[in-house]
Amino acid sequence: MLLYVQSKSFPHKTFVVKCKTTDTIARVRAHMLYSLYDMGRVQHQFRFRYKGQYLRDPYTMEECKIVDHAVITMVPMAKRQESLVDLQQRLMESTDDLDPSHELDLGKGQTDEVMKALEKEMKIFSRREKMLAGLEGLLTAQMMLILLAVFTHYWYSIFWSGVSWLYGYLRCPKYSRVGGFTGIAGLKRRQFCVVYGIMSLINFGVSLGLGIYTALNLVSLQCLSYPTELGTGCTHAEVYTAGFYFLHALVMLCSNVLTWVILHNFKYEVGDLIEKALVLTRDIEKVMEAARTGKVKERRTAAYEMATMAASGDDNKFRIVAEGGLELLIAMGLSTDAATQEYSTEAMAELLTVPAIQDKFVEMGGVRTLTAVLHAHDQRVVKEAATALSYIVSDSEENKPAIVADHGLEDLCHAARHGGKDVQSIVSGVFLELAFNPDIRAQMASLNSPAQALVHLCRSSDTDTQRFALQTLELLAIESSSTISAQEELLDYLLSLPVHTMDTRLYLLAGKILLYFTETQESCEHLLDSDRLKDTLLQFFRADNLFVVCVYCLCS
Repeated sequence: MLLYVQSKSFPHKTFVVKCKTTDTIARVRAHMLYSLYDMGRVQHQFRFRYKGQYLRDPYTMEECKIVDHAVITMVPMAKRQESLVDLQQRLMESTDDLDPSHELDLGKGQTDEVMKALEKEMKIFSRREKMLAGLEGLLTAQMMLILLAVFTHYWYSIFWSGVSWLYGYLRCPKYSRVGGFTGIAGLKRRQFCVVYGIMSLINFGVSLGLGIYTALNLVSLQCLSYPTELGTGCTHAEVYTAGFYFLHALVMLCSNVLTWVILHNFKYEVGDLIEKALVLTRDIEKVMEAARTGKVKERRTAAYEMATMAASGDDNKFRIVAEGGLELLIAMGLSTDAATQEYSTEAMAELLTVPAIQDKFVEMGGVRTLTAVLHAHDQRVVKEAATALSYIVSDSEENKPAIVADHGLEDLCHAARHGGKDVQSIVSGVFLELAFNPDIRAQMASLNSPAQALVHLCRSSDTDTQRFALQTLELLAIESSSTISAQEELLDYLLSLPVHTMDTRLYLLAGKILLYFTETQESCEHLLDSDRLKDTLLQFFRADNLFVVCVYCLCS
């Protein structure tokens, strides 16, 4: 399958990657590292995005549902990398006596393991290009020898030598390190090596045998003093024949050995070594060391690698925790580098999918970091933080109080008001889980900000977000009906609900909440003063909402 990779960092170039459905994202990254190496941008840090979702290195094309001829986007890890370069240039311009060695050092864009694997693969494929070029040279030499074979005593050897040469000439793969294999010959390259290796070995044996046979005849004919003296039967043609077949045997031997070496080289594909360096054999201790003492790019790469390793299996999750990675991720979650913060939060979200890690995370104060990240400007970071919080509240009743402690409830309200559609959907679920706890529900009902945030969530275009928010409001109304009846915007929303949706589940929840507006004289009068009340109750009644009857009776 073919993939087309586009990037705003390279607006005038589209990269084409050939891969298989079973290949991992890490192998596609390896292909891109080759292209960036040739462009002199190998330190460029990037990740892939497809249909709005970021792709993780351990997953395959099939798991990511990437089809043939798909277009994926190569996104820089740091959007503000250019601003850092501008900062360096301004610093150089504003300081006349600045030593060039004091340049802004952001660290390496790729790890040493990846660079070593890349350089090793480069040598392998450069050697492949040279060996195939050498084989083509030997085939040219064979063609010349076939023409010269006409002047030997065994001129009919041109037939089997010609068949061997013709097969090699037509089937020899064409390869360059930059462009890869070209033509249909590259599709059956291993088959070519096996067949041609056998044919060249047979030709070598025949030529060597003819050469030895002719040489023995020369010895028996007393041609030892050739060319000074010519004995009986010792002619120039006889000597030429012996020398020719020894030379032909040498050429065929070189061709045969080179063919088997090329076959061994063919077992390597692009990304075999780089993929291991990216995913399979990454030393967790080196990642932790880079996260502790590395520069900006190195810490960014370390955070990304921990997120990748955490996504590849539970064993890696426990390895990260055992090596002190949880504490490092909590610290990097508050990094001033947006990319480092994003990948650290993503790694924390992956680790928190395991309930056993959640308790330790809460004990270390990681919840405060996640709630603080809810104020980030990047919606991806906020989404990962909200996702991590949702894992905690859904898996453990004991850890719920830690979410609302230290202004955590206000942070959730901020995310509900300023977050995107995905963030609001997650936060609405978090609010609902928290409201099931009696103590937290009482705390939420005593404050006005959670109710306002929930009313804001009710106006979301996502049906699930609306449903979760209404369910939470219902629980708060059970705890304190006065808090709910004080929300004038909520009443307007409930009465206008039939205009915006036909979901009967929302009608049922709205009818339940409207009951609490009839508990006091003031709120009931405010409800009756609404122009939409009659139409709304009629619409609810058509949806077989029994709570509408209760509302009508209480208002009467």
